[in-house]
Formats: sequence, structure tokens, C-alpha cells
Amino acid sequence: MKTPIPEKTSLIFHGHFYQPPRENPRTGLIGKQLTASPFPDWNERINTDCYGANSHSRYLSGVRRILSMTNNYAYINFNFGPTLLTWIEKHHHHTYASILEADKLSIKRLGAGNAIAQAYNHSILPLCTKEDARTQILWGLDDFSRRFGRDAQGMWLPETAINPQVIDLLAESGIKFVVLSPWQCKAIGEKGKEMVQLQGKPAPYGRPFLLNGNSGGTISAFFYNPQLAEGISFGHFLRDADLLYQRLLDIKQTEGQNLIHTATDGEIYGHHEPYGDMALAALIKKVEERNDFTLTNYAAYLNEHPATEYAYLYDGEEQKGTSWSCSHGVSRWYKDCGCHTGGDDGWNQKWRTPLRTAFDHLAGKLDTIYTDQIRNLLGPSVDPTGLLNAFAPVVSELVDMDAFLETYTTDSKTKELLARLLLGQKYKHFSYTSCGWFFNDLAGLEPRQNIVYALMAVHLYEPFSDGSILPTLLDDLGQAKANRRQDGTGRTFAEQAETELTGEVEAALFFTLNRRIALAEDFDSTYGYFRLDTSTHPHHPTITMELTNVQSLERFSCTVVDPHPQLANLEYTIIVRNLQSGSTETYFMGHEDIPLRMRDELFRQIDRNICVLDKEQLKRLSSNLYHYTSLAKNVPYLPMGSLHQELIGSSLSAIKSLFMYGSIGMWDLFKQDFTMMLDFFVKYGKQPELDLIRTVFDTEMANVAEKIKQYGLYDKNIRFILEFLQIVRERNFQPDLTTIQDAVYPFLSMQRKPHQDTDIALINALGKTLNFDIAIH
Repeated sequence: MKTPIPEKTSLIFHGHFYQPPRENPRTGLIGKQLTASPFPDWNERINTDCYGANSHSRYLSGVRRILSMTNNYAYINFNFGPTLLTWIEKHHHHTYASILEADKLSIKRLGAGNAIAQAYNHSILPLCTKEDARTQILWGLDDFSRRFGRDAQGMWLPETAINPQVIDLLAESGIKFVVLSPWQCKAIGEKGKEMVQLQGKPAPYGRPFLLNGNSGGTISAFFYNPQLAEGISFGHFLRDADLLYQRLLDIKQTEGQNLIHTATDGEIYGHHEPYGDMALAALIKKVEERNDFTLTNYAAYLNEHPATEYAYLYDGEEQKGTSWSCSHGVSRWYKDCGCHTGGDDGWNQKWRTPLRTAFDHLAGKLDTIYTDQIRNLLGPSVDPTGLLNAFAPVVSELVDMDAFLETYTTDSKTKELLARLLLGQKYKHFSYTSCGWFFNDLAGLEPRQNIVYALMAVHLYEPFSDGSILPTLLDDLGQAKANRRQDGTGRTFAEQAETELTGEVEAALFFTLNRRIALAEDFDSTYGYFRLDTSTHPHHPTITMELTNVQSLERFSCTVVDPHPQLANLEYTIIVRNLQSGSTETYFMGHEDIPLRMRDELFRQIDRNICVLDKEQLKRLSSNLYHYTSLAKNVPYLPMGSLHQELIGSSLSAIKSLFMYGSIGMWDLFKQDFTMMLDFFVKYGKQPELDLIRTVFDTEMANVAEKIKQYGLYDKNIRFILEFLQIVRERNFQPDLTTIQDAVYPFLSMQRKPHQDTDIALINALGKTLNFDIAIH
């Protein structure tokens, strides 16, 4: 007799991928966040560690060569916060495309997609008004369907926060299931039978349950395995895929469930746990190769195993609901319940209550103004709430504001007023982003960001109010006190934010400096939400321009005057006129007013301006280097030290010109010249200069990777990479190959075809050079 093959256990790992919105609402740009160094902001840092890494996660051999890469999103259940996905689409489109493709692959494999939606900007739904909670849900569903091309079956609830009202709203919106912490459940039972009290034990994870709302709504819920979740998040389970697999086997054998699943923050896979994405990829490979488990997702499992039992949730403190990160319910987001992430001795979170109270007072006023003004502008035929819910694709920046409003009016003045009203509601919602209450202190980045969003909502509603909104908000914020006395109160942070540049002034300053500094081909016509419509130079010290804020539809005429052009100081007088209202403001700007992120961009433009050399200049420099090096041989001193320094600087400019600002097309002509320059650098350069060269090489590999992704792989770019890497490695430079490995792997694994005449032997040689242990046969 044949030995029966044991039935595979269904296995689900869910990753909740999310970052709070970080953009400055005045400009739509993320400011410089020094704590994220060496990256410009936390989104970029975490994308490198996690979001991008999980789309190309390495599986290594015993000698640490790459055997395969896995798009982990194709094998795990996941959700992405809409605000994060908006950012990823803008700044890392290949990662974005991999996320969408993963969902399509899972549908093909399982009949249902891995991706589920998320309530929009991570507000705690049980603490929202009913209408705001509904809007959060509908905005999240709209964002999901537009991006993934299908309706969402499941939704991730921010902090898994839920109460009966939320259940009703989810059911009303067509959601079939949610994922919850097992500690949120107090009892289970079959229909018509007595409840079984769990008495502090976790809810069973091996099957879904039904949840009832107060008004007849019913959805299903999966309660994740708590030991797995805690071990992955805090117990370093991701440091060894073999041990994690053995833990799963132990659970399978001892607990005998048909389903093993767990849920964690997605950032654990590579950011909180370095290289956690690789452990996940290794685990996926083991599951695929063996007969113990089958990777599935919640929608597919629910389709085959519909819930029949009911689960009954705890009410939470004050009957407001429960969550996965507050043992008291949802108290962490409105009072000093004792839940926090650290801080100094003696710190408290009493600031949470007045912060939420301030926003609640503000929201009540904004909602009244919104409803009244929409009715005034569009009449009784347009429902203000329905209009706000339909506004979702503009919030996600998937639909243009002007195009959206064209459906309701063609009058430009009415459009501008509608844009202000709708954007004010967007920023009201953003002010409730949960991260503003989660951590230790009011002075943290997240509470201050929420305050900035609230202020933006106030300013957008100024034309509709009697001027009392801002003073009331400031008074309310004054009741929220930071733990360090010197930091002040919420009012302190609001007043500090009020001193920052307005969006139109910052944009005018950027466009002015861009045209003063950059090469003509590098002149920019956009800056965040701002579009440069016209720019004239009546005389050199003065620039006039017209700008449009494509979000608020406001138009501005700006005159920028350099009062002391002969001194070359960064001082400007900026006169801004709002073309709709006619109001005019004058600003005096100095170098200290230039935001750090803008400075970084201007530094890049200066660098490019200096380093772009033509062919004749490059050849002349190469000749000078040859002669200097030859003449300096056997000389027991450094000849002409100033000349040496000039040649070092010129060589750096030339290398940047070849790589950061050049092209592969120049390689054959300048290969020998580059080698000579690099040898000069190695012999005479100091450590900081050598470090600069390393960053240039890293950038060049990223640039080539981008071109391969866009245009494909062919003999010329393969030869360039092979020759370039040979030259720099012989001189002890090792560029970061991550991005170029990501670009080349689809060709080595035959997922993409190279250009028709490409030499397969060359591709295999490239694979070996890039540390792959695979080849095309």
C-alpha cells in the first residue's frame, strides 16, 4: 500500500504595510527628516529596507550567491496604506508595479487576490463620527479598486480597531472580512447556542468567525495566531527561516488546525528586522518545495471555508471598541491609558485628550461650514456627503482636481471654492491619523504633523468663516502639554508651523533659484502641487512668474526681486498676488529661509552645472593628467600642490560627467581616460574624495539599472557593466549592486527576454559578475 500523503495545512502571513502621510500640505512635498539619515526622509529609508526589498527578495546559496529572487507580495496576504501607495507610485514606480503584479499573480494561483484594502489614512474608526468612519472606508475602497482593478473583499482596520458601528459600516460597504487580534474576542458560539467564554484566552485562529454589528450588519473575522505574531514582531523569528519553518511544523503537529495564519506590521520584513524580507523569501521557498503547507490568502480561504460560528468582541473602555495595540481598547488614541513606546521617567500621555478634543472641536465647525457652503454653491441636487465620498480619487492623486470638479461646474470661481472646501475635509481627516497619539510625546514628529494638517484645514476654510476658527484651535491646543517644559504645548507647535513659508512663496523661491543656478535643460516647471505657468525676466534682478496650485486651483502672480544683485547674496523680496482674491503679500527672504530639502536639490543642480563637461574638455583633462603623472614620477616631493588639488577636483567633475550625467554611449571613447582618472584618484585622493567616488559609482549602477528596466538588456550595456566593474574592483571599489541585480534577474530567470541579438554567454557572464549562482542554458 502507498503511504498516504498528509494533507497540507493552509498558511497565511499578512503584512500591514503603512506609513503616515508625511507631505507638507502647503507644497505636497516631504521635508528633510534628519533622523532618517543618510536618506532624505523615512519613506525613502523604509522603502529601501522593506517595500522595495520585498519585491526582489534574495534567496542565497551557502556561499552567499543569489540563487533566486522572490516577489514576496505574490505569496503573502497584504495591505498598503493608500497614502503610502500614492507615494510609492510617484517615487518608486517599479516597486509599485511589482505590488500590483503580485496581486494579479495570486488571483491566477488561488482564484482570489492577496491584497486587501485599508481604511484611508489610518484614523481610529471607533473614535470617528459615523460619517467620517464611512468616508475613511469608502476612500480606502475607491483607492484599492482603482489601483488593483477589482473590488476589495477584505479591509485592514487601522490598529485593528473595531466596534459594532464599524462592523455595520463595513458590511454596508460590501466588505466580507477583517483580520483581528485574538485578544479582542471574549466569546465564541454557534448560532442558537450558548456562548463559550474565552476567559482571557486567545480566540481560535484555525477558522473564520462571524461578527454582528448593532444594526444587522455581518462580516467575517480571522483572529491571527498570537505566538507567531509576537515571535515575528518581537522575538526575532525572522533571523532563521529554518527555525521558523520548524515552529510552523510544531504548531501543525501539536494543534492540528486546518489553517495557520498571523498578521504583523509589514515593516518587520526588512526594516524593523534587518533582512527579514530574505527570511520570508526563504520560508516561501521551503513551503513551496515541501508538502507540509500551502500558502494561501484570506479571501481564497474564506471562499472555501465560510464562517459558521459567531465571535463576540470585548466592548473596551467606555464601550468604544478594541484594537491590537491597546490593552484597554482604543484608549491609546484619546487618553493617558498607560500604553506608549517608552520615553523618559516621569513622562505621561495626558496630552492625548486635549489634542483630540482640539481636533474634535475644529471638525465640528469645519463640517458645518462644509455642508452649508456646498449647498450654497451647488444647490440641493448635490449631497455634500456624497460629494466628499466621491472625492476619493483626488485625495489619492489619481484624478486631477479640475477634471473632477468639471462634472459639477464650469465656473472657475466656484471650482476654486469647491476645491478649498473639499481639501479642507481631506486635511481634517489627515489630522486624525492614528500615529499622532501612538507614541510618547506631543513633541514627536507625528503629533506635530497632525497639527500642521489641522492648520491647513483652517486656512482653507478662512474665506467661509468669521475668523474665529484659528484662535479657538490655538486655545484648545494650548491645553496639550509636551513632557519637556521647554517644548511647550500644542499651541507652541502650531505657532511655530505658522511661521513657515506658504506654499506659493516656497515654490516662487525654488523656481527663482532653479533659474539662477541650473542649466537651461534642467529648469523645472513643477514644485510639488505648484505648476509654473509663465516666467519672464524684465531685467536681471527681477523675475516675474505666474503659478497655479493644482490642488486648490489658486493662481498667483509673483514678482521676485534681488535687492543687491551685485553682492550675490541669497536675499529676495517676493511679492505675491492671489489672482482670484486680489490680495497681495510681501515677503523678505534670506538664505536661512531655504528649506533643507530644497537646498539638497539646488546642490544637485549646482553639481550638475559644474560637472557637465563636453568631449573636448574631457579629453584635454585626460591629457593633462597623463602629463602630470608622468612628470611627477620619481620626484621626491609633491609638485605644485595647488595644481594637484585642481586636478583632483577636475577629475571628480569629469568622472561625474561621465557617469552621473553622461551615458553608456560615451564609454568606448572615454574608457581609457576614465581608467587614468581613477588611477590618479587612487594615488593622490584623500579618503573623503574616495568616498565621493564610491557614491558616484553607486549612482551609476542605479542609473544603468533604471535603463535596463526601461529599455532591456543588450550586448552594449552588458559589456559596459562588465568592463566598468572590472576596472573599479581592481582598484578596490565595490559599488552597491542591489538595483542592478534587481534589473538583471528577470533576464537570468527568463521572465524577460533580452534583445534578439544579445549574446547569452554575455548575460551569463554578467550574472556571475553580479553574484548570481544561476545561468541561462
